[in-house]
Amino acid sequence: MTNNDFGYNEKIPEKIRDIYKWLCQDVVSLQQKWDFWLEIFGKKENTDLVSELAPASFNIIWETLLNDVTMAICRLSDPPKSMGQENLSFATLAKSCPEIDGLERLVTEFLKICEPVRQRRNKRVGHRDLNSVIKPLENPLQGISKEQIDTIVKSAADILNFVIQKYESVEMNFHMVSPGGATSLIFWLKTGKASKNRA
Repeated sequence: MTNNDFGYNEKIPEKIRDIYKWLCQDVVSLQQKWDFWLEIFGKKENTDLVSELAPASFNIIWETLLNDVTMAICRLSDPPKSMGQENLSFATLAKSCPEIDGLERLVTEFLKICEPVRQRRNKRVGHRDLNSVIKPLENPLQGISKEQIDTIVKSAADILNFVIQKYESVEMNFHMVSPGGATSLIFWLKTGKASKNRA
């Protein structure tokens, strides 16, 4: 199976097969970015290391990853249509297969928990809301915790597993380990620091 085949399953009805496949790939991409962020910035030891060795570079990586995760979540939680264009989103999937009992409820719950992230996208990432920038105390953005993102990412995977399990008794794993990921980066940073300290 190639990366482009992930999520493809002939047992899923043809009318939603491509929608399902590409949503699977979007969720894998989201999960990879979030796992990378967690490995680098979710562990104090690793955060201390990157802050010591290359703070400016990792500040850019931190912000870029969070913005990417924000946009990925918002794409998954888009309505079926916006600006006259059809969207690849969970709402589109639910609209395309109303016969799957319980799917619409799961998607509605997903949209609800994504609302703070959508607000961040609308005010800070996709657009620069003037009042949020120049008057932050009067126009605060709701804080978004690591636990909230964990819940959203898990919920996205749960929706896709809920759908496929209507047609086949399998569970999709959206955690993919790639060579040269965050664990490798931390290893080489530690190795470089140890080498420098020995010099």
